[in-house]
Amino acid sequence: MADEARLLKQLKNKNDKAIESAIELYTPYVSTVLYNIAGASLMREDIEEIISDVFISLWQNADKIDLQKGTIRSYIAATARNYALKRFMQRKEYTSIDDIELPDEKSITEDTVMYDFLWKAVMELGEPDNEIFVRYYRYGEKLRDIAVATGVNLSTVKTKLSRGRQRLKKILSETEEVL
Repeated sequence: MADEARLLKQLKNKNDKAIESAIELYTPYVSTVLYNIAGASLMREDIEEIISDVFISLWQNADKIDLQKGTIRSYIAATARNYALKRFMQRKEYTSIDDIELPDEKSITEDTVMYDFLWKAVMELGEPDNEIFVRYYRYGEKLRDIAVATGVNLSTVKTKLSRGRQRLKKILSETEEVL
């Protein structure tokens, strides 16, 4: 909590290093929140744009954040959710049925299907396990940094990764049996 208070104070003082720290610390979390809200229905460009918008909003509205009422993390999650919903509303408003292109079967490779399946399986691990997986395997963060960012003990982070891998192996082996 003290680190978050210090970060918020620096953001309120418009310290450039503070927003860089916030981006580094919270980008995996925002990615996880967006995936939990939107699944694979948002394009990569949309997700990247929403992530940028979230941090711009954090920078511009740091003065309005009160740590007595919530955390930076909760502010970021709510902001990401709102931007994602806004993006969905824009799509509904401007997309006609004729503009929707469906991929042909040849454009969907086994790797793409497996990647999507694996990503969904990781998201089903739940919080904070899925965030730990995203931070470690997608962003290559060190275990100590993940422990600090998520507020989870280092040994617990290691345990969650180990158990998560076991759960994913089981899911994948069950899927192979069905196929």
